[in-house]
Amino acid sequence: MNRDILIFFCVLLFLSVTVQASSPFVTSEEEAAGYYYQVTKEENTYTWLIEGKDNIQTVIETEENEDRLQSFRTGVENANSHLSTLWITGVFFVIVSTLTLYLFNKRSHGVKESLPVIIAALCVPIYILFTASIELSQALNDAEYYFQSLIR
Repeated sequence: MNRDILIFFCVLLFLSVTVQASSPFVTSEEEAAGYYYQVTKEENTYTWLIEGKDNIQTVIETEENEDRLQSFRTGVENANSHLSTLWITGVFFVIVSTLTLYLFNKRSHGVKESLPVIIAALCVPIYILFTASIELSQALNDAEYYFQSLIR
């Protein structure tokens, strides 16, 4: 009886490993500002689920479209990175600005003397916000361009 149970569990284990090895799995995915991709691998085939501007397509990766798919991926990843930069820098700017206004309204003597340093410190996040928004726009344009080239 114990031998039968052992054989049963071995068969179950073998079937479980076989099913898992042949079932598709997601290798990567990313989303940013209305663009999305998900790459699924099944055996030697990569299937991409791509989304942009209320349009969803499933694309099987081939030699002909591999570069465009990778460029779409890069555009989405860059857009996500620039969005994160915008959020972090924006929060920093709001906190420093609010703190400066609060201290300035308290008529703190230290704030008036260090106002040039505070203004200079606020110029850095303004510059970062400006450049990140330009880079975000470019990344979204790239993602849109490659998305359109893939769905045609």
